[in-house]
Amino acid sequence: MGFFSSLGSFFSSVGSVISNAVSSIGSALVSSSSKLLDIVGTRLYVVSVIIQVVAALIGVLTKEDDVEELGAKAMESDKKPEEFDSNAEYIDYLREEVKLDKEKFDKANDVEKAARTAVGSIIVAKGISEQKGFDIPLETWVAMAKLNLTDKAQEVDKLLETFKDGKLEDFAKYVDGKLDIKKEGEIGDDLLNMYKKLEPNTSIEEIEDRVMKMDVGGK
Repeated sequence: MGFFSSLGSFFSSVGSVISNAVSSIGSALVSSSSKLLDIVGTRLYVVSVIIQVVAALIGVLTKEDDVEELGAKAMESDKKPEEFDSNAEYIDYLREEVKLDKEKFDKANDVEKAARTAVGSIIVAKGISEQKGFDIPLETWVAMAKLNLTDKAQEVDKLLETFKDGKLEDFAKYVDGKLDIKKEGEIGDDLLNMYKKLEPNTSIEEIEDRVMKMDVGGK
């Protein structure tokens, strides 16, 4: 009980730090960041890495950008996301016009680091959705984390494209083992076809085994 109690207290404190930054980041970003915390829990940093590598792959971020630093800048800025015409413009503003308080950044405690990471992850995830032209449910990023795809940016990008037509939620449910047999078969077939194209030199047996193992059952 002690571990789970302390974990709950930690994330409650992170949520408070995010809420206290509402004057800088706005209520919409506070709400989305808090929702992210509720969904990802201890996978926050894995999710943030996946979001960052995909964003760098498709040009939402540069290789020098850092999700946590963007979150810190957002929480210190005097302009909210809704003051910009696009999320890309907001990221450019944070990157180029907001100076990071390096001393404050380096001295942050774990709660503050998690808060900045959550905020930055939402900003960048929205940038990915904006560039892609379709919504990416937060649960999808958690599914990618459960599959340990932190160093597989191209694979994650291909998964997003494969299931972009309203199937990203089903993909996340597939990973959690929460689909009925018919839907599970459909998503499984889509995955098989995707990997055949992505890795034409891999045997069908290896691909089938990989797809079956992607149903991690929420572990």
